[in-house]
Amino acid sequence: MNLNSNKKITNMKKIRVGYVSFGTMFYEPANLKMISARAEKQLTDAGLELVKTDPVFGEGTEPERAIRELKLQEWDFLFINIINWIDTRGVFRVLHEFRNEPMILYSLGGFTDHEGQFGEKGTLISPAAGAGSTSLRFPMEQWGIKFKYLFNAPDSPMDIEGILSFAKAAAAMKGLRHARLGMIGYNDMGLYSTGINPTKLRDLIGPEVESMDMLQLQRKMDAIPEEEIRAEAKRVSKDWEYPLGKPGEEVIQKAVRMYMGTVALCKEKKFDTFSYKCVDGVDLEMGLTHAVPSSLVADAGYPYVDENDLGNSVAQLILKWISGKQVTFIEHYEHHPEWMLLGEDGYCPSDFIEGKPQIKDVSTVLLKGIAHCSNMKKGRMTLACLSETKEGYRMHIVTGKGKERPRWVEMGVPLPSWPSVTFYPDVPVRQVLDHVQSQHFAAVYGTYVNELVDLCKLLEIEVVLDARI
Repeated sequence: MNLNSNKKITNMKKIRVGYVSFGTMFYEPANLKMISARAEKQLTDAGLELVKTDPVFGEGTEPERAIRELKLQEWDFLFINIINWIDTRGVFRVLHEFRNEPMILYSLGGFTDHEGQFGEKGTLISPAAGAGSTSLRFPMEQWGIKFKYLFNAPDSPMDIEGILSFAKAAAAMKGLRHARLGMIGYNDMGLYSTGINPTKLRDLIGPEVESMDMLQLQRKMDAIPEEEIRAEAKRVSKDWEYPLGKPGEEVIQKAVRMYMGTVALCKEKKFDTFSYKCVDGVDLEMGLTHAVPSSLVADAGYPYVDENDLGNSVAQLILKWISGKQVTFIEHYEHHPEWMLLGEDGYCPSDFIEGKPQIKDVSTVLLKGIAHCSNMKKGRMTLACLSETKEGYRMHIVTGKGKERPRWVEMGVPLPSWPSVTFYPDVPVRQVLDHVQSQHFAAVYGTYVNELVDLCKLLEIEVVLDARI
């Protein structure tokens, strides 16, 4: 357990916490408020927004008062702070009311009385939160409540890292209930690794899926005035460099038109993520490669994945919400006993680019259009792949370090190389490949294993862990 009290939520939507502390009627209510206030300050200092009620003691009217006050506002999860011995029936009255919501069961550590306020100076004062919390844990498990049991040692900060990990997971779980995944077409290239039953997904995880067709996209593209296309093309390409020579303006503008039409669809349909049926779809039928349009769609705030990959569309959305960062998808190209070459054929969101964007014309080898050959940033990465199983869902989680790409090309494509990294996983490559579920991973810079594991536990998703926590 890490007791680093300097952890704080940054660059993320504020997470709202229903907060209630519990104690016994045999302790002074003023002391309960004092102890609870110390905990509340640590939680708010960590960046959480509390929807709180006064400490609850006994089983009389206090539980009903707490329930009423907690229902006045919405929150992402319920923080049950056990600050001393409790009346179990009163606590369970509150827990039963919110039993379908995620919870933290917290055992607040005691403190040394340096002032002699509660007796002899220098004495460890234990309000017996350990007794109160352990009396609740197994019944909560039997009730099927989705919760995490945390504690801190006496005279130590609260387990802020553990709390924030769960907080991000709980907020993501709530968000998934209202998420919408958009895509053009379905089942690109007949891939069996990318399809998901939309009814099962809606039931067990939450997102809705809507498939659009190329005609709908084309109509959105055709409706954009030429002056808007030119202005947006100038804006997005201002820092682009062209190692193979600058393509014609009409090529750049066609890619920008597809991106703008896609974003118009996403806004209209309130999509949270997007995917093209690319190889058998827009690339084949619409006369341009999707690589740069999809990169710009990702930059507009809609995580993108190729080939109608619904599982990794969800995985990207999860990584975005738990990290507060831009995310990407990444694909396998080569395997070595110590590393994997991971990259993508011309796709790269801006936060993953090292240096200025590098754009090459691929009209001579692919369809008419442009693609990224930008260099990807290096560093620690968390990879996640979500797949459907016979019973439910499985998430494969991998951590490691992305290092400089080799000088390489996909067969038939000229240098410079696609955006890519030489990825050194924290476990043997053989172990990763024994668990691999798809040609794709969702990816983010940094380590977010605890948050992913917490979310998978909440959603009853099986976890395969090839990671260092």
